[in-house]
Amino acid sequence: MLQAAAFNWWKTWRKSWRPLLAAGGLGLLPGLALCDDLAPAGPPRPKIALVLSGGGALGLAHVGAVQELERLGIRPDMIVGTSMGAVVGGLYASGLNGAQLEAVVEDVNWAGVFSPEPDRDKLTFRQKQQQADFPGTAGLGVSAAGILLPTGAVSDQMLMKELRRFTPVRTNIDDFDDLPVPFRAVATDIATGEAVVLGSGELPMAMRASISLPGVFPAVRMDGKLLVDGGLAANIPIRVARDMGADIVIAVWTPSDLLPGSEIGSVVDVLSQTVSLLILANERAEIATLTSKDFLIRVDTGDIGPADFNRSDDLIETGRLAARTEMDRISALAESRLPVVYAGIDADPPPVIGFVRIENTSRLNQSLLEGKVIDLVGEPAQASAIDEALDRIYALGLFESVDYVYEEREGQTGLVVRAVDQVPDAGRVRFGLSVENDFNTESDAAMSVDFRSAALDSFGSEIQARATIGDFNQVEAEYFRVLDPRQTWFVASSGEIQSRPVNRYSVSGFKEAGFDLTYALASIEGGRQFGNVGEVRFGVELGTGRAKLNEGFAIINESDLDIGRLVASGAYDTLDDPFFPRAGVSASAKWVKGLTALGDNADFQTASASILSATSHGPDTLIARFATGQRIDGTAPLDVLYRIGGLFSLSGYRKEELSGENFLTAKVIYRRQLGRDSQQIFGVPLFVGGSLELGDAWQGDTSLDAGDLRFGGSVYVASDTAFGPVYLAFGRSEGGRQSAYLLIGRTF
Repeated sequence: MLQAAAFNWWKTWRKSWRPLLAAGGLGLLPGLALCDDLAPAGPPRPKIALVLSGGGALGLAHVGAVQELERLGIRPDMIVGTSMGAVVGGLYASGLNGAQLEAVVEDVNWAGVFSPEPDRDKLTFRQKQQQADFPGTAGLGVSAAGILLPTGAVSDQMLMKELRRFTPVRTNIDDFDDLPVPFRAVATDIATGEAVVLGSGELPMAMRASISLPGVFPAVRMDGKLLVDGGLAANIPIRVARDMGADIVIAVWTPSDLLPGSEIGSVVDVLSQTVSLLILANERAEIATLTSKDFLIRVDTGDIGPADFNRSDDLIETGRLAARTEMDRISALAESRLPVVYAGIDADPPPVIGFVRIENTSRLNQSLLEGKVIDLVGEPAQASAIDEALDRIYALGLFESVDYVYEEREGQTGLVVRAVDQVPDAGRVRFGLSVENDFNTESDAAMSVDFRSAALDSFGSEIQARATIGDFNQVEAEYFRVLDPRQTWFVASSGEIQSRPVNRYSVSGFKEAGFDLTYALASIEGGRQFGNVGEVRFGVELGTGRAKLNEGFAIINESDLDIGRLVASGAYDTLDDPFFPRAGVSASAKWVKGLTALGDNADFQTASASILSATSHGPDTLIARFATGQRIDGTAPLDVLYRIGGLFSLSGYRKEELSGENFLTAKVIYRRQLGRDSQQIFGVPLFVGGSLELGDAWQGDTSLDAGDLRFGGSVYVASDTAFGPVYLAFGRSEGGRQSAYLLIGRTF
């Protein structure tokens, strides 16, 4: 506390008395040197500015250059940065040293910054179900005005989270000159193309505006201007440093190489080269202003590109090597003087949050949002806890961004949460592609469109609709009504029309008959969600349909299907990913009671359950799953028979080749990720692995004899894409049954 107070007193004293001292102190303090280092009396030493260029991941090389300057004892009097240079420069100016900067670079979740989907443990249970049921992430916003294109390919939610996490300064600052080292960030006004120098406000937001690469991150609206990446106007902002009073400039430049003419072959190449040429033009203009007293450290990053954030160690080392080439000249600046001790702006212990105020532009109930952050009140303001709470709001899927600032009121420190709604009443459409091919005789393909409405009321009720067209055809819609602000109780009504193939196979795997199963179904259910980990529901299903033979031979060529059933189900899900989990458990159970009194073809009763567990060590993951289903009484109709067969379900057998009123399966799947997760920035993760499986399906009341179990296994290569999981695999089961598989996206 005393250290911070002394620092604030020093800043005020320095500003107030600087003119007096510069004039010789009016005879009061003759000969006192005008400097911030308490150096011996003498002529004022020149002011040194450190200027850091933009360059995407290449800007991480600035950390190595900073470390070499520190090694010589040179600490700049001011820092100016653009884009990634603004991020490194802002963190350095706020009080971090070179070693701390390197630790930050290593700790940043770069993969998360460029794939800022909420962590799955922040999603509601319904959102988890939707994610697992429709894996495609490619989509667009829609409203009454038409299709809404995103302002950036990547949300800035995770970027702001990381900037706030590592910036010691967390409050508004009237003047960035009051930072431990005076600082400026440079952005570009997209309306005029002019450089905008940011010298006050929230430091994380200033860095965020400077790094708003057009087409990647959304532009930032600030003081009536729409700001994008500063590299478009001044990628090496040397003149900004001059305006701050710099006598000597040390500029660190991380240029991107232009593409040779032989490699420019697509519209993407042309656009990329055009942007590079524009940036190079302003770089040359700025470099031309350097004098013989200045220093230009040009960093040669070799084959490392602007998107290679996974190569931070190599980039930092290139920065060190580049700075060393200028060390003989720069070392002359390393005067012998007492070290400067700075008290950081946030040297005091974090304040206790006395209140939370939410600026909510959506129609969601305030209490719903407040329930996500209320636990922060009365606790110290820790960035990790605040981020955790804000993630829960962002995960609702209705907000473009969820950010915060501090507010002082009546002697209390409050947290103001800014939950910025997307376009009001705008829903979201996602697109999916499904392909299943066993490279034998079975092949299915379909396109899917999924629509999810905006919140229909203050509790977050919604409409979801989906259409699938191809070898499998389906149209369905659901109205999901939330009954309380904590999103605990719900009712849901839905309807669907479905047409799909159902095949019957011989013991040897020959398709004996193929049916077209078509039916319409309506249901109403009610239930309770347990936090975001589970739910139970109970409902009634009514419908009608027909199964008609379209190929092969069967005793019955056509059969009517009437549906009148009671259904109860429960589910639990803590998996960290629905398709490639590394940790967590998923379990489900379902009970179905067909009643002729409700119009069903027969009185019957079935029950099924499954459990899956995933555990990992490093890049290796082991998944175990057990599932079983039983006919309790009656005769199960065609549409409720259990079906197994296909990849990971007795691999080697055809898809759904085995069917019966009862089934049991068990499997163990091994998966290894190629490359660390942190290395997946703009690419997609790649996996290899294999499985061991056993199981069977059978008719009647007899129990399964262990000797009747069928065994199978597989080896595979897989990836997680915008259309969902992709598998290329080979499976084999006992009796010589084998098949190769290509699976893309949602399986049928």
